[in-house]
Amino acid sequence: MEPRRVQQFVDLLFQYIEVVPADEFSSYIEGADEAIGETDPDDVLYVACALANDAHIWSDDSDFEEQNVVEAYSTSDVTDSFDKR
Repeated sequence: MEPRRVQQFVDLLFQYIEVVPADEFSSYIEGADEAIGETDPDDVLYVACALANDAHIWSDDSDFEEQNVVEAYSTSDVTDSFDKR
């Protein structure tokens, strides 16, 4: 793909993504590690970011079911919520 076209896709994607600086969630990493670190250390930063932003997680990664500090929703949970409207 041409570099210009790749940049267009990246720009489009980041219209829907909020980048959260590490200093905004770093103080939550320890708590997130306690909640999910043993299950999947790769998920610690996602939980920390959600905690810092009072947010929920949308993921089909079942590891998020192993923690109880942030709400986690699967794709089917999200799509089912539209059926209830």
